[in-house]
Amino acid sequence: MPLFSMLAGLLLLAFLGACCLAVAACTRYEAALLPLPALCGAVAVLYVAGLCGALYIGLFLAGGGLLAAGVYCGVRAGWRAIRDAAGCPGFWLFLGGAAFIWVLFAFLQPMFTQWDEFTAWGLAPKMVSVRAQLYVADPVNLRASFTYPATSLLSFVFQLPGAFAEWKCLAALDILALAAFAPLTVLPRARWPHSVLLFAAAAVAPFFFSTAPVGTASTVYANAMADLPLGCLFGGSLCLYYAAGGRRGGFYATALPLAMLAMTKDIGLAYGLMAVFLIGLDQLFARPRPAGCTRLRAFAGGAARTAVLAAPVLAVFLSWSRYTAAVSPTAGAAATVGSGQMGYGAVLLGGLRQLLGIGREARFAELMQAMGAALFTRRVCLLGPPVVVLAGIAALALLAWLAAPKGPARRRVAAGFAGMALCFAALYLFHLILYYYNFSELESSQLKDYARYLMPCLLGWLMAVLCQLGQCAAAAPARSWRRRLGAGAVGLAALGLLGVFAWRGVPAAGFWTRADSLYTVRADVQNRAQAMNAALAWDDRVLVISQGDDGTRWYYYRYELTAHVVNGYGGVWLGDDDYSGRWDTDFMNLGPSLEGALYEYTAVCTPAALVAYMEEQGCDYLLIDRSDGYLEQDFSPLFAGGLTGDQPATLYRYLGAQADVPFEPVVTVESGVSE
Repeated sequence: MPLFSMLAGLLLLAFLGACCLAVAACTRYEAALLPLPALCGAVAVLYVAGLCGALYIGLFLAGGGLLAAGVYCGVRAGWRAIRDAAGCPGFWLFLGGAAFIWVLFAFLQPMFTQWDEFTAWGLAPKMVSVRAQLYVADPVNLRASFTYPATSLLSFVFQLPGAFAEWKCLAALDILALAAFAPLTVLPRARWPHSVLLFAAAAVAPFFFSTAPVGTASTVYANAMADLPLGCLFGGSLCLYYAAGGRRGGFYATALPLAMLAMTKDIGLAYGLMAVFLIGLDQLFARPRPAGCTRLRAFAGGAARTAVLAAPVLAVFLSWSRYTAAVSPTAGAAATVGSGQMGYGAVLLGGLRQLLGIGREARFAELMQAMGAALFTRRVCLLGPPVVVLAGIAALALLAWLAAPKGPARRRVAAGFAGMALCFAALYLFHLILYYYNFSELESSQLKDYARYLMPCLLGWLMAVLCQLGQCAAAAPARSWRRRLGAGAVGLAALGLLGVFAWRGVPAAGFWTRADSLYTVRADVQNRAQAMNAALAWDDRVLVISQGDDGTRWYYYRYELTAHVVNGYGGVWLGDDDYSGRWDTDFMNLGPSLEGALYEYTAVCTPAALVAYMEEQGCDYLLIDRSDGYLEQDFSPLFAGGLTGDQPATLYRYLGAQADVPFEPVVTVESGVSE
């Protein structure tokens, strides 16, 4: 199966490459420009089909559309034009990098490792692939509609029907990143060394923004989180516009990555509108005015074209909000920000009042001070705090401005830098507001995930500036000091990023290695779950008990079991109608009392309370992953054959409260993996 999957993926990449080459030959676009809109267009078709509950039909339409476009354009262009289009170095850099990632991951079989991958970002692609429907409409494990569908649908493109492989999901996101880097390389063919340098610089840029402590495994290019796709789509949309926006088809092709950007994460709406704003600035202030066109008419035309690009961003946001409200029990979650489930309007209005000093609270003032200090002290990249990144980007923008010929090219650099600086400031203030309203006091005081939240914006900005630098160097007059300055700046920027990566960024375990030590507990749970899945169906409801667990094993089971894993409770509940001492939670450890509890998150649970909870939740099965002395002593009469403190993982069928022995064993699995 791995060999078949590897070959199937390579055929898919070859199909994508052939279609892009044929379209490039017919339209005279550089082939490196086309993989990004092609992938994003496929995701957009799947999104519409998913809203209608027909993902496989959408997959057929996306593949059929690419095939039809490739055949039509290839026949019309002819072999000679296709051969000429194949001379684009950026296209082969993308295709070679994508094939390398695919083959490498097929052999290494990397798995998910981060907590959020098992709660949402990895679980969602799995559910979409296995169930062939958007997960918020699925009644099984995932209820979190805050997880937007772009990454799940992209993964769906590369999966086999009805199956899911984690490595394919990871590879699909990396292939999208490479497609977003490809527009940076669109330069005159004679400047192919610059194309190679710019692609290499973009490829190591995610490592530049890594903040993993020394000695820990790197998750760059090996995680299912939406941060890397968000940053790459943001920067890739701008690079696609800068490289092809001068032509009508290239301008409107930018709408496809913008639409996918809006469906990548809840903050994707803001990033999409930021990209539209930057493109609008370029249209209004940097685009050459056609001969005979008045300034007012040119301004109106640029504004109208920009509004067209804003339409898919808003359409995705509004359609997803309405869809989740219609099918999900957490209706309205898609229209909120962060964990506090507050609407965008309430967050922004309240935050603006605080920023203006209207009713400002002491905690908000403390957060303002902390966010201001973090600009100079909080590490977000291999070289330190955000101010280092901002200084580096400003230096590259200045070099691009100096290298650019006077006129529209210089105005483009100036407008892009000024607009992006404004967008960064607005995003920074938004996250200040977000910390105040949507995080706990402890999390906000620690500026939780500060580097992760800034990375997409900084990565996209760096990509856009690198693209402008390459474009300006290529546009400078031959044998002029501007051309030499631009060429030197491209080399300096690329070699600088590569040098920093080699100096401080090569992790102890990168995506090119298999860190088996990360998968020890995961492999143990996976082995047990696979054996139990033979007795389970998706509609079955299972309560998982793993004494001493910190939540890790529970979330692994929630991801691995082909059943609905029921949440537990915390506090005191004795099985009667008094719920005052009980609260809903996810995993739980059973204990006789809260005083002197052996485990954190203990639920006071008697045998009668366990049976009552099984009845209340409508459970069909109970999985005891790890037992202990308390279960052995107090709960053995409920279980056929009794319990022992060191028994192997066992799946029990629940026979009902009226049964003399409510639980009978169904599957028992000895652990074959040591922790």
